[in-house]
Amino acid sequence: MKSFPELLKDYESIESGTPRLNAMRDGIAQADEQGDLYWRFQMRFYYLKESIFCGDRYFALIIFPQLLALYEENEKIRLDDECDYDMLVAFRWIVEAAPEFPQISKVEIDGYFRLFKQMLLEHGYSLSIYHMKRSLFYRSCNRNIATSEFYKFVDAPLDMISDGKALYNHHKAGFYLYLGNEEKALEAAKPIFDGELIATALPHVTNCEFIEYYLANGCYEKAYPYAQKTERHVTGNSYYLDVVGPLLSLYSIEKHEQGLELFRQNYGNFAKSRNPLLRLKFANGAYHLFRALPENYVPAQAIVPKDSELEGMTMPELSAHFYAIANALAAKFDARNGTDIYMKLVNAEYHT
Repeated sequence: MKSFPELLKDYESIESGTPRLNAMRDGIAQADEQGDLYWRFQMRFYYLKESIFCGDRYFALIIFPQLLALYEENEKIRLDDECDYDMLVAFRWIVEAAPEFPQISKVEIDGYFRLFKQMLLEHGYSLSIYHMKRSLFYRSCNRNIATSEFYKFVDAPLDMISDGKALYNHHKAGFYLYLGNEEKALEAAKPIFDGELIATALPHVTNCEFIEYYLANGCYEKAYPYAQKTERHVTGNSYYLDVVGPLLSLYSIEKHEQGLELFRQNYGNFAKSRNPLLRLKFANGAYHLFRALPENYVPAQAIVPKDSELEGMTMPELSAHFYAIANALAAKFDARNGTDIYMKLVNAEYHT
């Protein structure tokens, strides 16, 4: 039987996403069977990490309560510096992932935030990351709370549990756009666009903030340069379905062929995704794209995968199909958040 470090090494050679998560479940079962407390915690932590960064965060939400229970019920885990720090990192991930699932209530999400804040204070860390993630969540729920949390985030010092200077600037840029301050947003984003600040998801997600802002404000020509810099970096990666979606909406205006090719390249990841927010963003973009096309624009089989549920649909049918998905998800998110933000996104009108 292989040791747990050997198993972790083996996982690196397995395709990220569902195949790797399936293999890691065996590792969790092995740790449970052996009763090794440290590895029972760590194998769940690595499973959580894989779920977060493969984009399918559904499994992260399933495993997180188990991880938290092991931490709270076992002093040995809490006294282990590595496990103790990993628990904080897990909280950092989960307070961002949980809002992506409308079945997780605001009460539950705020409960996670309270526990995260308590842990940060007990360990002597800055609340920067807490305020950052909470302002991100409340952007879609409550403008006053979001803005208050944002300025607390700006004033709080960064430390080792924070997301780092690059993502700090990314969040500032996105929030200034949320506030309608394009000048400050561009100022915050400049070090990212200049390559001075680097992180895994940058500059793609920062570009997307500007694409969505210009889409919402009808400034399509301003959005296209950001799209050109972004598309090749996000295509085929299920983690970025929420970036592909706005690109599809943008291409629905006049770059139809580019939009259809982008749809073809990413539909497979959409079909497999369990993440409601990613599915909403992609379905919304697909709806706007197909709605913009004449009924006989091209044969349907040239657009959709063979033997998929979409085969044989006309353009209006494809549009209606993705509208139904986007509309249903938008309604769930807005019901959870007490807003109409997502329904407005689905029903937005884009004109040349």
